[in-house]
Amino acid sequence: MKKTRRLLCLLLTVVLALSLCAAPAAAADDQARSDDPVVFVHGLLGWGQRDRIYRIMPYWGMTTGSLTDYLSAKGYETYAASVGPLSSAWDRACELYAQLAGTRTDYGVKHAQDFGHERYGIDYEQPLFDGWGTKRAVNLVGHSFGGATTRLFLEILTNGCPEEVAAARAAGVEPSPFFLGGKGSWVHSLTAIAAPHNGTTFIETCGDFTMVAAELATSISKALGLSAFKGVYDFQLDQFGIRKDDNETFAQALERVLKSDFLSHNDNAFLDLTIDKSLEINKGIAIQPNVYYFSYAGDQTSTDPRTGNHYPTVSAIPSNGMCALMLSFSYNMGKYYDKYTAGGFYIDKSWRPNDGMVNTVSAFYPIHSDGTCLTKDGKQGWTNYDGYSNINFQPGIWYVMPVQSFDHIQFVGGMLNGSLVKTRALYRGIMEDIYSTYTTAATGTAFPFTDVAETRWSYPYIKELYDAGVVSGTSATTFSPAANVTRAQFVTMLAGLAGADVSNCPATPFRDVPEGAWYAPYVNWALANGIVSGTSAVTFSPDASITRQDMAVMLYSYTQRFQVHLQQQQPVKPFTDAGSIAAYAQIAVQTLQRAGVISGMPDGSFQPYGTATREQACTMLCML
Repeated sequence: MKKTRRLLCLLLTVVLALSLCAAPAAAADDQARSDDPVVFVHGLLGWGQRDRIYRIMPYWGMTTGSLTDYLSAKGYETYAASVGPLSSAWDRACELYAQLAGTRTDYGVKHAQDFGHERYGIDYEQPLFDGWGTKRAVNLVGHSFGGATTRLFLEILTNGCPEEVAAARAAGVEPSPFFLGGKGSWVHSLTAIAAPHNGTTFIETCGDFTMVAAELATSISKALGLSAFKGVYDFQLDQFGIRKDDNETFAQALERVLKSDFLSHNDNAFLDLTIDKSLEINKGIAIQPNVYYFSYAGDQTSTDPRTGNHYPTVSAIPSNGMCALMLSFSYNMGKYYDKYTAGGFYIDKSWRPNDGMVNTVSAFYPIHSDGTCLTKDGKQGWTNYDGYSNINFQPGIWYVMPVQSFDHIQFVGGMLNGSLVKTRALYRGIMEDIYSTYTTAATGTAFPFTDVAETRWSYPYIKELYDAGVVSGTSATTFSPAANVTRAQFVTMLAGLAGADVSNCPATPFRDVPEGAWYAPYVNWALANGIVSGTSAVTFSPDASITRQDMAVMLYSYTQRFQVHLQQQQPVKPFTDAGSIAAYAQIAVQTLQRAGVISGMPDGSFQPYGTATREQACTMLCML
């Protein structure tokens, strides 16, 4: 038990207090695809833009910087909802409605009576955005338990809750408009990311860890609920009395709150995440025929050929392996099968692959107790999508996207192994898929470069950058991976990586950067942000191949300007030609080497005055 408590304290400390650096947002550089906004809904222990912690450490982006700001800069209207970090799917759905509608949270007369808490919660006087309704529907994106939240929210919004309506009228009060239903057209799409649609064996395998987690998190919620930090990170458990009322002294509030027992109400996320409770919730949720559905699952495990069990992937490159904090969870989940839940659901071998928190198979689509996912007319309610083919997405069916090599937290760019490029590429793809549903034909995301085969070592890096909108080709169908990258091309890549608006930067003094040149705005941006200084006071040499040390300097300057977190590893062996590296480049080279961004040549040298190819440049950008 002591070991479990130590692990839990470490986990919660990292989740709640990790000091992360977020890249500042750039101004919009693309026209918005639609008037319909995207609303992100966080998972267990998460937070949204209403919490002041979001300004310092955004849930959506974490170590990779604010994803909502990044996507806004790309022309998408985005918002991050704040729902109860420990609350049940029902309570979170009610809170989501209140935030979108700009009203007081109403949990329902019957629900409040059944679970012994107050009917009303936080009053959201201002909606997340203006004009929500049929003419301005919302695109919902839920991570982890946020996926269950959005599914239940959509069900109630569409079909209402007759039991709540009857209970309210029997009590002589008006029901919340939320429970009246009839608003299914107010949601255009629902995207679930690493969502435990059918629960997770994490709850089954962690033994007393889950209860200790629940108890400790509840204790923290009580402390924060009575402190000045409530607005920094709000557990939103006001309905359970975890708050200070205006007519109370602090001592009175403390005495009352300490007596409260949130977990005894059986209205919490920990219960809803069990397989049995998840399947029970699924019974009351239908696939809506006019809504587009997408799901993304992760698998960060490897199969043991001897036992068939799955073990967490470990990699020397942090972004390619599972976060250390989830290794023990994943290990237990990967060998847990041939079991029955208390409700009689059989857990077979397909449940072993996981992302450290959620079983991969559970994140595909919601099922009933018999394992089926059907539409109202009895047809298969899901289909696999390869992520590349041109397709006209149809509403009323779950599109299961290709399994991602992400762990659970990496899906939102978080913890110690976040990858800027990987995370942004994923979300750019999600946005493109969502907004392709507004047209008669989807745009498709096929990789166009015929000179970059899937077997080429640089393929995954080039593809990540292409999908993220960071790089383009030398023609419509070629990338020229082995060609030297020029100084102009490299600053263009950096601007793309930053999602920068390069239209309003002051002109440079460089005589060899004419105003009408295609690269001029990017060079202007790089100089304005302190990323470059030129080859002289009046020259930039845009067409010259960039040297390896100058590339390192630009990369290092970029990380400093935009506060990109570099994971510093153990000291490494200096390059054999370290003495040849120019003084102005030494700190940059050393820092990037320790961070694993650059590794040098096979003979141990760095070759500071050598040139770099376009594919090598892509590789370095992906290592950030």
